[in-house]
Amino acid sequence: MARKRRAGQDTALAAAWRRSRGGLAAILAFSVFINLLKFASPLYLIQVLDRVPASRSIETLIMLTVVVLIAVATGCALNIVRRRMLARWGLWIEGQFGPRLVRMGLAGSARDGVDPDRALSDLSKLRNFVTNHAMSWLDLVWAPLFFIGVFLIHPLLGTVAIVALLLLILLAVLQEAMTRDSRRASSSASREADELMLNAERNRESVKALSMASNLAERWRRTTANRLSERERIEARTSAFRSMIQSLGELLRIAMIAFGVWLVIAGSLTLGGIFAARIMAGFGHKLVDQAVRTWRSLREALAAYGSLKQHLTRAEEVTPSVPPGTDGAPLIFDLVSFRYPGERDEVFRRVSLTLEPGELLVVSGAAATGKSTLSGLSVGLLEPRYGQVRLGDIELVRLPEEIRAELIGFMPQHTELFTGTVRENIARMGEGSIQAVMEAAKLAGIHELIVQMPDGYDTELYADEPGLSGSERKRIALARAFYRKPRLIVLDEPTANLDSMSRRVLEAALADLKANGSTIIVTQTTQQTRLARLADKFMILGGRTPEITEGEKPARSSGRTLRSVT
Repeated sequence: MARKRRAGQDTALAAAWRRSRGGLAAILAFSVFINLLKFASPLYLIQVLDRVPASRSIETLIMLTVVVLIAVATGCALNIVRRRMLARWGLWIEGQFGPRLVRMGLAGSARDGVDPDRALSDLSKLRNFVTNHAMSWLDLVWAPLFFIGVFLIHPLLGTVAIVALLLLILLAVLQEAMTRDSRRASSSASREADELMLNAERNRESVKALSMASNLAERWRRTTANRLSERERIEARTSAFRSMIQSLGELLRIAMIAFGVWLVIAGSLTLGGIFAARIMAGFGHKLVDQAVRTWRSLREALAAYGSLKQHLTRAEEVTPSVPPGTDGAPLIFDLVSFRYPGERDEVFRRVSLTLEPGELLVVSGAAATGKSTLSGLSVGLLEPRYGQVRLGDIELVRLPEEIRAELIGFMPQHTELFTGTVRENIARMGEGSIQAVMEAAKLAGIHELIVQMPDGYDTELYADEPGLSGSERKRIALARAFYRKPRLIVLDEPTANLDSMSRRVLEAALADLKANGSTIIVTQTTQQTRLARLADKFMILGGRTPEITEGEKPARSSGRTLRSVT
C-alpha cells in the first residue's frame, strides 16, 4: 500500500530534474547561439577576401569587421555565463544530494547498502563532469554542422576534414585501449598505499612503541614504486597519443590549404573559401577532440548517475509506515538467527525473547561469545539472517532515522568521541537542548567534571587527540546514550574502565531510567552483583545455546527458562 502511494509521488531525483528545467533550457539556448555565432568568422573571411578587394570599399570592410567583433564578443560573454551556470548547477547538485547520501550511509541500516565514501565519490564525479566537461558534449552535436559547411564550400575539402576526423577517433580509441590496464594497476597501488598510511595513522602508538615505522615506510615505498611505474607508463603513452593528435590537427590545416589552393588554381574555389573551410573544419575537429578527451569523464559520470539513482530510489522505497504506539511497545526477538557473511557457524540460532517497557536484561558471557553481536541486533545495527527483532510490530532495521534517534540509545563496546564540543558529543552531534544535555551528563556522573573544564559544555574535544581518560570518555559516551531518556537503551560493557564510584552512579542511572519506562540491555563479561539486583531477566552466552532466565539473581545455569533455544 505504501509502495503504491509512493509510486504516484515525485522522487527526489525527479524533483531535482524538474527544478533544473529552466536553467537547462537557458544553457541549451546559449549553446545554440554560441555555436551559431562561430559561423561569423568564416563568413567574414569569405566576404572580406572575395568581395572587399574587388569593390575596394573601406566602409564595407569596417562594417563587416565591427559585426564580426560583436559576434565574437557576444559568443564569449554567453560562454562565460554558460560556464558559470553549469558550475553553479554542479554545486547545487552536490548540495542537494550530498547530505542525503551521507545520512543514508551513516544511518547504519543493513538494508540500505549505501557506502558513504563511494556514494560521495560518485556525486563528486557527477559534479566534476557537469562543471568542467558537460559543455564539450553539449557542443559536440554541432560538429556535423561545421563539417557540412565544409562540404558546401567544396566536397573535396569536406572529404579531407572527414578523413582527419576518423583518424582522430581511431587515435582516441587506441589511447583508451593501450592505457586501460596501466590505469587500473595504478589505481590499485594507490588505494593500497592510502590504506597502509590510514592504518598506520590509526595505530600510531603501536607503530612508535614497536618500532614499526621503518618496515611500514619500506612497504609504502614498494607500493608507491609500483604506482609510479604504472603512472609513468600511462603518461608516456598519453603524451605520445596527444602529440599525434596535435600533429593530426596541423596536418588537417596544411591539407585544407594545399587542396584549397589547388582548387583555386583549377578555378573551383575562391581564396575566401579556403580560409572559411579551414576555420570550420578546425571548429568541428576541436569539438570532437574536446569530447574525446573527456570520454572517460562522461562514462564515469553516467555510471555515477546510475549508482546514485539506485541509492536514492532504494531509500524512498524502504521508507516504512510506523504503527502508533511503537514508543511504548515491547522489544521482541522472534526466532532470531544470525551469522556473519563468510562464516559457516551461526552466532545465534532461533533466539526468542520479549522485553517489556521498564525491564532490564543483563547479558553475560566470556569474550567472543556474541555479546556485541546481540547489542548490534538489539539496536538495528545488524539484521538477522532469519527471524525478526521488533519494537512492537515494526522491525528495528526498518525504523526511520528520525524515529530511531528518539527511541534508541546505544553505547558500543569501543568508545568513540567526535571532534566537536562536549555538548555536541552528548547531543549526538546535533544542536541539542542544554537542559537535556545536562540531565544526561548528570545521569552518567560526568556533569561535575564538565563544568570544571575550561569552557564547560562548550569545551572542544578532538577525535585524534583524546585529552580525556578512558573513564571520562566512557561516561561522556554513556551520557550520549542516556540523552533525552530514550525508550530502548543498549550498553555494551558499560562498566569497563569505570571505578567503583562511577559504577554506583551508573547503577543509579539505570534504576532511574528503568523506573521511567526504558527497556535496558546491558552486556558484561564478568557478573556484577549490584547490577544484577536491578535486572528482570538474564541471558548467559558461551554454551551451545543461550540460556535465558528471569529473577533477581545473576544468571546461572539453573533458573526458569523463558523460551527454549534450539
